[in-house]
Amino acid sequence: EEGDSDGKMDWEETGGAYKRLELPRKPKTLESATPEQKYWRRFKTSAVTKAYAAVHCVAFSPTSPFDFLTTNSTRVQIYGNKGKTLKRTISRFKDVVYTASFRGDGRLLVAGGEEKDLKVFDTGTGTMLRMLKGHSRAVHTCHFSDDKVHLMSGGDDATVRFWDVSAGDATLTLEGHTDHVRCLASNPASPDVWASGSYDHTVRLWDVRTGGASVMSVNHGQPVQAALILPGGGVMVTAGGNTMCVWDLLGGGRLLQTMCNHSKPITCLAMDGEGGRLLSGSLDHHLKVYDVQEYKVRFSMDYTQPILAMGISPDRNTIAVGMADGLLNVRSRPLKDVTPEQLIKAKRGPKAGTFHYFLRGQSTQADEDDYRVERVRKQRLAPYDKLLKAFNYGAALDAALATTQAQIVASVLQELFVRDAVRLALSGRDDAELVPVLKFLCKHVSDSNYTALLTDTSMVVLDLYTVIIGRSEIVDELLVKLRWRVHEQLALDAELLRLQGSLETILASSI
Repeated sequence: EEGDSDGKMDWEETGGAYKRLELPRKPKTLESATPEQKYWRRFKTSAVTKAYAAVHCVAFSPTSPFDFLTTNSTRVQIYGNKGKTLKRTISRFKDVVYTASFRGDGRLLVAGGEEKDLKVFDTGTGTMLRMLKGHSRAVHTCHFSDDKVHLMSGGDDATVRFWDVSAGDATLTLEGHTDHVRCLASNPASPDVWASGSYDHTVRLWDVRTGGASVMSVNHGQPVQAALILPGGGVMVTAGGNTMCVWDLLGGGRLLQTMCNHSKPITCLAMDGEGGRLLSGSLDHHLKVYDVQEYKVRFSMDYTQPILAMGISPDRNTIAVGMADGLLNVRSRPLKDVTPEQLIKAKRGPKAGTFHYFLRGQSTQADEDDYRVERVRKQRLAPYDKLLKAFNYGAALDAALATTQAQIVASVLQELFVRDAVRLALSGRDDAELVPVLKFLCKHVSDSNYTALLTDTSMVVLDLYTVIIGRSEIVDELLVKLRWRVHEQLALDAELLRLQGSLETILASSI
């Protein structure tokens, strides 16, 4: 009691306000998710379809509602409603279809494969409108030009052909590759400039206005499977093997960056609708999302089978992935259906007299010339803080134990040690009051965050209550349990020290 009154006198002489007890924060074992990771994690599987054979191509329509097509075996299938609805199946092929793509308005599509011929279809009716003959071997890539009347194709005959769809003829045959052509990419800034990637390790740039030889060539170093020109037309990304290369086209094909984030060959590349994120799919079952500013992986998605084709809708709400076993996986981001009436209602201010009406203006920031009126809020204290403020140490410890939160109890004990009041808080307890303390010590004495603190607390408890051992059965059981937990922790520490010594010996011998 004398120590209690002295402590109270010292605190009153300071004349300061009571400082609320600060709870220690545990170090984070895992990094918290970034906003971008949270965004991509919102993509949930909305549809899974098993196709007849491997899915070689996935392409989205540039126009709303952003349907997408897939090629597998001898058919082209068009899906809608985020992959939940099969709108149309086009089976006017006699052999495997490798590639297909929509026209800019989404009304036509072109497809090609082992048949060597390109076929143009009406997406609404499935009617074949044109058959373009010219390639001598299988066609693996084809895309419409932005002018809607031309398209580009490349195949195993090592040629790239520029077609006039209305006439049904190839107006240009571009030669320069020495092996199979596997990918094409149009320049968003110039519809007359195209890039073609080949198994001869090179990516060539063509200008259809000049024809003839390529205007630029870069060596990827491995067979090129995919290529993409970023918005703006000044940067190109190529993929071959497990490597992605970033090239500066305006700088004469200078290599800017090399990325090796996949363990197996990359098969496809895609760009999101806003042009800020690059996606890559690989045979290692992973789809990775890159930041095009720093070219670092921001997120990764896992799939069950090797990825052959992948696409993301222009509105960034749907990702479709085709796999080697014929599985088509569609992931979509859940969106709330908002009607125009709800949008108008949301823009209106709160109704007078409502709760939100009285909250208006709270988020308004003050100007530099405004006079700020500071409002001193009354400090709200937790029950254990109030009892510590009143120097009622035993009740403060009981209030902390009642919260069942180890951080709070440890903080109160630490404060009691600082005030040299641990013996005051623990003394004079009967069986019912001592049991919660012993239970807490048994539960958390092996926690590395509290071991030192609770070891000192246990010594104080044993010093105070050794004389009553044998009088209470439950207290005796808890003391035996506490002794067992301490011995268990000591045995574990000894085992870890032996393991550390073994590892040091192994590491020393390997140097």
